[in-house]
Amino acid sequence: MDRTKFGIFSLSQFPDLSRVVESFDDDLSFFELAENLGYDKVWIAEHLFSTYGLVTSTQVYAAAIAQRTKKLRIGMAVCAIPFNHPLRTASDFALVDILSHGRLDFGVGRAYQPHEFVGLGVPMDKSREMLAEGLDIVLKSWTQEKITYKGKFWTIPEPVEVLPKPVQKPYPPVYQATISPESFEQAARAGIHIQMASPFTYRTYREAWMDELEKSCRHYEKVCRDLGRDPKAAERMLLLPFFVHEDGKKAQEIYKKHVEWFYAKVTANQLAGAPQTGEIKGYELTMREGKKTREMGYLSFEKLHHYGACIADDPETCVAKLRDMKRRFGVTEFVLWFNIGGIDKAHVERAMKLAAEKVLPNV
Repeated sequence: MDRTKFGIFSLSQFPDLSRVVESFDDDLSFFELAENLGYDKVWIAEHLFSTYGLVTSTQVYAAAIAQRTKKLRIGMAVCAIPFNHPLRTASDFALVDILSHGRLDFGVGRAYQPHEFVGLGVPMDKSREMLAEGLDIVLKSWTQEKITYKGKFWTIPEPVEVLPKPVQKPYPPVYQATISPESFEQAARAGIHIQMASPFTYRTYREAWMDELEKSCRHYEKVCRDLGRDPKAAERMLLLPFFVHEDGKKAQEIYKKHVEWFYAKVTANQLAGAPQTGEIKGYELTMREGKKTREMGYLSFEKLHHYGACIADDPETCVAKLRDMKRRFGVTEFVLWFNIGGIDKAHVERAMKLAAEKVLPNV
């Protein structure tokens, strides 16, 4: 049986903007520590115009990480495809794959924060179509000598050769962010790996998030089987806010305010730039349910912890919770988010070491 993989995640959340330089240094040192402790991968995300996350370009950050590490795979969670020309995206990430000697995992998504679309002047209601078309261009440009393209959003009128090509053949592993049932179906049809994330599934489904995620995983498997494809062939990663301490109560005490800072930031960003009335096409479910989740008080740390959307416990309890999720969702890789919301560096390093010693080997 394949070993469960473990990654760490960073959104590079630095609430104190006077410490940005040191905070990025801390972030990069977490990745080096992860490699030394035997974690398999680091996952990063890109965001604009907010302390929600200060990595504005996953390709820039991935290139930096590639130079600071030797073995750790470098995953995007995610590259927002609608925000750049796909040929730039393809060229940049091929270069990242080369600089990392073939360690790139290419996670893609359509983005979800209204203020980013408003800032860039990109139509949010077209994001699902833009993701499909943009990814199509990226993959074709990596596998064809030259590409022309006539799309709805991007046109490449004359043959262009995208260089360099990635090291990994035919191209780096591709992952898709999945929350809605449609995104699971899309991933199954495309034959790509899936990225699940408790913060987003929980915001949509609250106390039923695990049941709904399990249902989506079953549906994904059915679509794979209907297409004659092995449903266990693709990786399934799950991102979780995660903290461990010998004393479970102490873990919760340390972690609480940082998790609540993150959710307050998500809330503020969802409201900024969103239409005052009505919902944005393609985001109806998450917007409608996210509003309810907020108004019903489900974003308190106590509720998040109670329903398993974040884990902050002693090692034995962490192991039991991760094992249960592995069984229910068929997780092949857990991505643990230690450094949420500006938490102190010493707490993060201590928890990463304790997890490597007492949690990971027992899951």
